[in-house]
Amino acid sequence: MRSRSIPRQLLRLLHLFIVPITYALTRLAERSPALVDAIYSSKIYPVIRDAVSFLTRYVPFSVAEISVCLLAAAIVIIALIRVIRLILIKKGALVEMLSFVISLLLAAGYLFFAFYAMWGFNYYRLTAAEKLDLPDRQYTSEELYSVCLDLASKAKELREQVRVDTGGVFCGDLDSMDDAVVEAYKTFGESRPSFKANVPPAKHIIASEFFNRCGISGIYIFLTEEPNINVNEPFLYIPFSAAHETAHYLGYAREQDANFIAFLVCRDAKDASVSYSGYMHALVNCGNALASADKDLYGELWSTYSEGMKADFADYSEYYNRYADTDTWNASNDLNDSYLKFNDQEKGVLSYSEDVGLILRFYDSIGFFRQ
Repeated sequence: MRSRSIPRQLLRLLHLFIVPITYALTRLAERSPALVDAIYSSKIYPVIRDAVSFLTRYVPFSVAEISVCLLAAAIVIIALIRVIRLILIKKGALVEMLSFVISLLLAAGYLFFAFYAMWGFNYYRLTAAEKLDLPDRQYTSEELYSVCLDLASKAKELREQVRVDTGGVFCGDLDSMDDAVVEAYKTFGESRPSFKANVPPAKHIIASEFFNRCGISGIYIFLTEEPNINVNEPFLYIPFSAAHETAHYLGYAREQDANFIAFLVCRDAKDASVSYSGYMHALVNCGNALASADKDLYGELWSTYSEGMKADFADYSEYYNRYADTDTWNASNDLNDSYLKFNDQEKGVLSYSEDVGLILRFYDSIGFFRQ
């Protein structure tokens, strides 16, 4: 029973030194993005990702989702058993309870280390803009307006090619979408070697209604290397969400980078539904930025939208308003905001909309403003 003594249990806490060590490594990584990109993101991470994904990509459901549910249930059951033993038996139960609590702390510490070792160091790699060598300057409201007009024009054209439901709202088939997003990434990587990867289809979350209540469109789980998406929200942004979470699979952890890569992938997709979703997501973000900069220009932009586009936006707004600003939604939003800020995304959840600047820089790189 010596191994079960309280001093022995407290000695196990020394393992928690892995937490400050890991944190120190992240601070070093923050100072050397080129080194992180060249060694970790380009060489170490792909090996880890491909090895784990080889085991999970062919499973038709989210391994992460099922594992989290089972683990949570196991922790609750074990905790209840330990509490009952502590109350009824007492002898040795206190040590067992201490052992259980320390085990949870150690698990959290090792999970913190695993997060960065298996994926998290990608937060400190070169940005997508640096990888694509995009120009960097200030853009005017008129230039933003011209980009918005182009996005709206492309979306309007694509809207005529997609399926709609009986209410005239954009809809699609999830299985076809999965294949289309995977194919779009294959095409995207053919001309951009640094973005080339054999990506898996995004997993459909069973608890998508819970994700609705939390305001979550998708989540990337590093332990199983699975892009996961909420399939209960309106179809308008589901293809884009699949592309976004798959960008995380490529190793682009920053949300603005994942949004931007997803836009580029959707933009070039052969499937009209995937492309339309990408253009509409870019349009709403760029349109919101334009509305903040110049309401008159935004009014002119809105007048160019087709009735079908307006119907899709209205349908999504109805969905958003149904779930937004609840206790669950706000708690989830605050948690995500804190998580992003901890990983050096200073604007937190506002980082998602920072893809507007990247989209402008991309348009600049292809000579759009010189036309």
